[in-house]
Amino acid sequence: MSESVIADDLHIKGEVTTLGDIELKGTLVGEVTCRTLLIAEDAKVEGTATAEKVVVRGAVDGQINGIRVTLTSSAKVKGELVCKALSVDEEAYFDGTSQRVNDPLGQGESAPAKPASGSVTASGNSNNKPDKGSSEKLQPLAASAGSSARAGH
Repeated sequence: MSESVIADDLHIKGEVTTLGDIELKGTLVGEVTCRTLLIAEDAKVEGTATAEKVVVRGAVDGQINGIRVTLTSSAKVKGELVCKALSVDEEAYFDGTSQRVNDPLGQGESAPAKPASGSVTASGNSNNKPDKGSSEKLQPLAASAGSSARAGH
């Protein structure tokens, strides 16, 4: 699969779709769909982001759909998270709702997962360490059985 980088001086309005990975450093207003999405610290998404793995270091105003969603300490998210596994760093800003489902990408299963601990409405932390370093290479998503969303204050 290929990796695409959307530069920090690029502003996209519309829909971006790829079967590969995207590292977003600029601004996207609309929809982005890919395999792995890394939203850089100064990047912004206004709209819907859908990917198997989503790592947010920047800002999102809208909805995130992902199997694994990570909000790092620099993340600023306002909106709705629909995911199977959620990791929220202690310093992350999150204002919205979180829904845990088995199939957040709509690829077959439609039954919601057993709730982990209800909706998350504020920042929290997790036992998982968030991905660090802005030069990180995107890695393929590895299937993990028994992952769960955990958030706390």
